[in-house]
Amino acid sequence: MKKTLLSSLTLVCAMAAPSAFADVQYQIKITNPAQHLAEVQIDFPAVSGKTLDVQMPIWRTGRYEVLNLGKNVRQFVATNGKGKALSFAKTDKGTWQVKTQPGDTVKISYEVYANALGERTQHIDDTHAYLDASGILMYAAPFRSQAVKVSLETPKNWISRSGMDTGSCDHCFVAKNYDILIDSPIETGEHEFHSFDVDGNTIELAIWGRGNYDGKKMASDLKKVVEEGRKMFGAFPFKRYLFIVHATDGVGGATEHINSTVIQKTRWGFAPRKEYLGFIRTAAHEFVHTWNVKAYRPKEMVPYEYQKENYTRLLWMAEGNTSYFEEILTLRAGIQTRDEFMEEFAKALLAYEHQPGRFQQSAAESSFDAWIDAGGERARNASVNIYSKGMLLATAMDIAIREQTKGAKGFEHVHQYLYQHHTVDKGGYSEADVRTALKTVTGNDWSAWWAKYVDGLGEIPFSELFSQVGMRYVVEGGKDDEQKEEWFTGWRTRDTGDHPVVIEVERDSPAWKAGVVAGDILVAGNGLRLTSKDINDKLWLQQQTPIKLSVFRRDELREIALIPTRQIKGKAKLKALDNVTDQQKELNARWLGVAWPAAKSAVSAGADK
Repeated sequence: MKKTLLSSLTLVCAMAAPSAFADVQYQIKITNPAQHLAEVQIDFPAVSGKTLDVQMPIWRTGRYEVLNLGKNVRQFVATNGKGKALSFAKTDKGTWQVKTQPGDTVKISYEVYANALGERTQHIDDTHAYLDASGILMYAAPFRSQAVKVSLETPKNWISRSGMDTGSCDHCFVAKNYDILIDSPIETGEHEFHSFDVDGNTIELAIWGRGNYDGKKMASDLKKVVEEGRKMFGAFPFKRYLFIVHATDGVGGATEHINSTVIQKTRWGFAPRKEYLGFIRTAAHEFVHTWNVKAYRPKEMVPYEYQKENYTRLLWMAEGNTSYFEEILTLRAGIQTRDEFMEEFAKALLAYEHQPGRFQQSAAESSFDAWIDAGGERARNASVNIYSKGMLLATAMDIAIREQTKGAKGFEHVHQYLYQHHTVDKGGYSEADVRTALKTVTGNDWSAWWAKYVDGLGEIPFSELFSQVGMRYVVEGGKDDEQKEEWFTGWRTRDTGDHPVVIEVERDSPAWKAGVVAGDILVAGNGLRLTSKDINDKLWLQQQTPIKLSVFRRDELREIALIPTRQIKGKAKLKALDNVTDQQKELNARWLGVAWPAAKSAVSAGADK
């Protein structure tokens, strides 16, 4: 790059000269942060063949989607150890094949555009850089197992942090191999920083961006989550762990790594309490992944294939079970209350009730098809989600295990078994291994259960399961509600400030049967104008059916006869049975890890319309 691009940058550490070396050495220069640009230099050891394929992954771990990360690369140059240019050809979307001579060391350089904050692969601006190796650092398969060294040149006053071990300077890191490098993102820039210790392990928190968060409280609550994770799984699979938090705008989500996580939330989304609990649950989810996915995972994902998809029928366990444990961990840590826990589960059950795709796709099929996951109403009507279905299957298994073992064991013991016997270095676990774990924990054969609920489309018997722990699921209104019922249509709409626009129609619902489709603009019902604010009230006033619905579809006015059905106007609740036995209370306490409350508790969650 031109020297003028580096004029405002400080060289904070220098790489060793590329003489004889066995490590793969990476240097990242933040050349133009405002324009999201960096220059990468890679020094590979001596090669043994006449070609070397240098590759950028086509996906990143934690996101089961092909991202074509090589699209951000320009100005690719290859030379040997003597500085002689080497010819190369791009052979596919993520591969550059370099012609070499046996014994040559190879130096690669290229410019990378880093402006994919929401993908959590790479982002550079004038305040920070988030660098996930999958989106910025190429590798060569013959050297994938070689030790790596990484150094950065950054703007003045930036501080670089990573879950990787630090190297010989402030902006240097080292890792045993590329697999650890790609699973150890670097966050460099200006941060609020906190650090604490749990059982001799260092836990760090780096927050980028301003927002309505309290960093000290965040660190305090994260410590509680970490402590509960240790109790649930046993030994930590790391010595140091880094929570990276992005308080920003326009993006959200999180990604797990072997020694760290990155969590993105809108800068004003850390309060009030419900928003903050959402953040803590996400943090707990990613922390559980340190074990479930990073320490042990389905065998089809060992090792990761960076140039193609890793297909498995067990993502519902890897992801959905983690969604379950995030709730349990946050509850046991004392961060969320028992009532708040029940509220989240009531919401999950209500959403599941309104997902017709559960009759079309199994959890195992959904896992395998995650790489081509459908979106929009097709997802709801023809698919199940690996997160929500896996969470509910974990709930069912946990309660069943508690019942079978009289409360002595739970689903966490199944995962403990997998952690003890099927870690990544042992090749991961298979479907049969999970069933073996279930049998080891309970003494019972789970093959029939698995065939019905994991491979099949069987309805999970929640009524029976929750009754075993003294609970029942209902939808009911408040005592003072004047209107006890409302129309159920089966559509979901978007508020445009004027007429509502349909975004989803539930399969076999009244709206589906009437022929309402996504994209329809709902103009009037029986000649009365409908708006986003009053559509439910105005339709309820039309007590005679069918309702003549006036809609615009592709700018053409249509009339549709809608026959809605009546449903209780209220909220989904998980509440105590009227008569709860001591045995049910005890099993409930062992399930949740908190005592049964002294008085009855009913918790609500917003019901779908």
